[in-house]
Amino acid sequence: MAHPLYRVRQFFDALRAVPLSKHEMERVRSVLNANAFALYQSMPLGDQRHSLKIFDALCAQGYTAPAILQAALLHDVAKRKVGLVHRTGVILLNRFAPNALPRMASTNERSWRYPLYVSLHHPEIGAELAQRAGVTEPALTLIRVHQKKECAFEGMDAAQLDEWHRALKLLDDVN
Repeated sequence: MAHPLYRVRQFFDALRAVPLSKHEMERVRSVLNANAFALYQSMPLGDQRHSLKIFDALCAQGYTAPAILQAALLHDVAKRKVGLVHRTGVILLNRFAPNALPRMASTNERSWRYPLYVSLHHPEIGAELAQRAGVTEPALTLIRVHQKKECAFEGMDAAQLDEWHRALKLLDDVN
């Protein structure tokens, strides 16, 4: 669970977020197709900055594969319509009453509790949005599992997916 001061810093970083520069936008555009880029731009500035920090950290670590970079940029895209009040509520519920959040969440898109549902299920919802935008596997897999502590990947790419998942999860947890 994140330290409370981390959440305070994250909150103020989101409030102070400035639009991406032309150079930053070009870097994002270089790994996303037009539809995925539009999806990225639909996120609040704080989420765009958060995703770009992870993208930049992965690049600095030598990652160049489009799949992991796309996942870094779009892993939280489902949260784009979850406002500050709901995000704060989710953090507080997770901290003080973690069993309450699933009970309070609603699948009814018109309910005030729907953003709680989105917060709980944003990896799956985000993967669906990214798929509709033309993002392909294995980026979709990484988006879908980015919050899981452990994953058991199968197939020829299992070792690569495991490495990418660990890198993405670690950076997401500290940014």
